[in-house]
Amino acid sequence: MKNSRFSRVGEAITSIIDLIVVSFLWLICSLPIFTLGASSTALYYAVVKCIRHDRGDLTATFFRGFRQNFCLATLIWLLIIAYLLVIGADAFALDRLGIASSSFLHFLSRIFFLPPVFFFPWVFSYLSRFENNLKGSLKFSAWLMLRFPLRSLLLGFELVIFLLICWMEPILAPLLPAPVCLLMSISIEPVFKQFQKDVPDDGSVDTWYNE
Repeated sequence: MKNSRFSRVGEAITSIIDLIVVSFLWLICSLPIFTLGASSTALYYAVVKCIRHDRGDLTATFFRGFRQNFCLATLIWLLIIAYLLVIGADAFALDRLGIASSSFLHFLSRIFFLPPVFFFPWVFSYLSRFENNLKGSLKFSAWLMLRFPLRSLLLGFELVIFLLICWMEPILAPLLPAPVCLLMSISIEPVFKQFQKDVPDDGSVDTWYNE
């Protein structure tokens, strides 16, 4: 009985250490800013495979996901940045024109900041699991966002809370990415299992995601 308790405690400590390690990997690989999409894709892949399913080496899995999805994830992240810059410029122009903060245009300019918040968790987790081209990845991720509105709202809320905590307590920024990603995976993984291809369990393919 005691050995069982010690074993569970040891596993919990190992998981906490892994979460801290992969959070630091995400932060380091995100520092150039334009690589944040690729590092977020790698983070989700490593957290779900190595921490949730206890499969593979954490560091090797993270960098494998980073390399394999670098081009597409970076391009999508740059598109998101471009969208935010356009919306930000529009909101700034309205403020400079003296548009009242209570006006519909002012409200609408702020609402357009929300889609990336709900889209971000879906698209980079999708890239970590499925193969598709740019158009297909954007289209299917947007469909997931709209098809599962309650999950999207929850994911967006979790992302905003993470950003607010990092804004108020920057010292926590290196520690939170992986725990938040693990929390998001609770909402995302049941959806992905619905679209996972049936792979024969003949030992030729590691179907860890179906466990």
